[in-house]
Amino acid sequence: MKLFNDQATAAIATLDSADAAYCAKLEQRFANMGISPKTASDAVVSLVEADAVPQPGFWAALPSAFKGLFPKKSATTVAASDAFAPAQEALA
Repeated sequence: MKLFNDQATAAIATLDSADAAYCAKLEQRFANMGISPKTASDAVVSLVEADAVPQPGFWAALPSAFKGLFPKKSATTVAASDAFAPAQEALA
């Protein structure tokens, strides 16, 4: 089913192959959702004009994405005798 009008088809033709393939999938999804041809075409033209066609790929939150968000733990260690010294003094 051809859902996109000539304006949307011309806009898609200006894209690289990966983005054009994404928009072709959008056409199928919009058709399955029952979106009108005019609304679907306007949406795709808006995406192309704004250079906002999503990049295909898998996005995951890798540990490197969190660097700098949390303070580093201090590497100082406390000896057991130092930790219990105030308690021992209180008992004396």
